[in-house]
Amino acid sequence: MDMAVIANTGNGGYAHRKIQRLRAVVMGDEQRAERQRDEIADLERRVRAGEWLKTGSVAKLLGMGRTKVHTLLASGEIGYRLLPGAAVKPQRECDPADVLRLLDQRRRVHHGPTTSPGSPA
Repeated sequence: MDMAVIANTGNGGYAHRKIQRLRAVVMGDEQRAERQRDEIADLERRVRAGEWLKTGSVAKLLGMGRTKVHTLLASGEIGYRLLPGAAVKPQRECDPADVLRLLDQRRRVHHGPTTSPGSPA
């Protein structure tokens, strides 16, 4: 029996990576889950140090697909510069200030404001 695979293009691949992380933890692959957390922490450290990241790294850091990052670049939400040397299809590096702004914005939206349990909201 043939099986068809239907891609859900609406989520930009985020759900797939989330399922991979959950599966890694459930299946006892804590090392893989920890390695992914370390990689994201390293990307955040690099961008906070002012390093310009390529679109794939930005997508991983923000938890979205590369297509969404390209859309944000095209709309001007993320500033970029072109890497020299690739005349046919130049690669882009994302402005770290814009990446940090989006990262902080996503964390505020998804996690809410940070308050201590005893303080008034």
